[in-house]
Amino acid sequence: MDLKEINYLLRIQQHRSITKAAETLFISQPALSKFLKSVETQVGTPLFNRIGNQMVPTFVGRRYLSYAAEIAALQDDWNIERSDLLNEEIGLLSMTIPPLRSSSILPAVMPAFFSRYPQVKVSLTEESSMIKQHWLESSEIDFVICSDVQALPTQNNRLLGKEEIVLVVATDHPLAKGHHSRSKAPYPVIDPKLLGDQSFILNSSDQTTGKLACQLFEKNEITPQVLMRTRNTETAIRLAATGTCLAFAPETYVRNINFDKPPVLFSVGEEKIEINLYARYQSGRYLPAYAIYFLDLVEKYMAGEDLTRQVYAY
Repeated sequence: MDLKEINYLLRIQQHRSITKAAETLFISQPALSKFLKSVETQVGTPLFNRIGNQMVPTFVGRRYLSYAAEIAALQDDWNIERSDLLNEEIGLLSMTIPPLRSSSILPAVMPAFFSRYPQVKVSLTEESSMIKQHWLESSEIDFVICSDVQALPTQNNRLLGKEEIVLVVATDHPLAKGHHSRSKAPYPVIDPKLLGDQSFILNSSDQTTGKLACQLFEKNEITPQVLMRTRNTETAIRLAATGTCLAFAPETYVRNINFDKPPVLFSVGEEKIEINLYARYQSGRYLPAYAIYFLDLVEKYMAGEDLTRQVYAY
């Protein structure tokens, strides 16, 4: 395999079409078809099945493309490391991050990042909080930023910070007043036993916040009245702010939403419910200096540091 061959075949796999792949490669469709036929002749068997309008890898093709992707990833790693070694402060930072995380973190972090690395471009994929396994395995993504209660054994996990899952209550809700405060804690504490007869909008049970809510209910022997489930945490927060129901959410999500009438936030129980914010990337993957700097900034943001002092510092 040479890099040209690898690139051509991976494009066919990506687009499942010789015509579309040829367009992105800026070559003609007949030329790419001829190239594929030549490679298949060398290998001794078809690499793709032609099913309708789709090019679907055969079993041999899947194995061939698996090796091709590994070689392409190694080449990318070398190009990045070479750039670092030669002090070339140019590159592409690729990440996947949930939309609400993006809207809270990036406005605080990116001014300082671009001040330090003005020639680094950013490729941003905003996915829902249930990050797809595809992004954790993609060679095109430097890292995924996501929330979880624990590290993932199959990935490198850099802990960027912790935050509390809070109960979101409308200001005119009967539960909004009369609860004690924990020493030096930002939010008053509500007894989870008071939640038994309340209505909720919850995240899906496969999302981290949804899982933690289910664990809280189970621990306190509560059968909640669930009006609705949603994968969109902002929807849950805004509905709770209207007084329609209660909701659970990461505290930074709530702080970064503009409300006509801001809700009241509570810690639930004497022990805070916390989640970890991780940057996850493949084991053995090389992260360039600018990617590490970005994660350093996110860690400082999560710790409450003022990042404006780092803008124009270089």
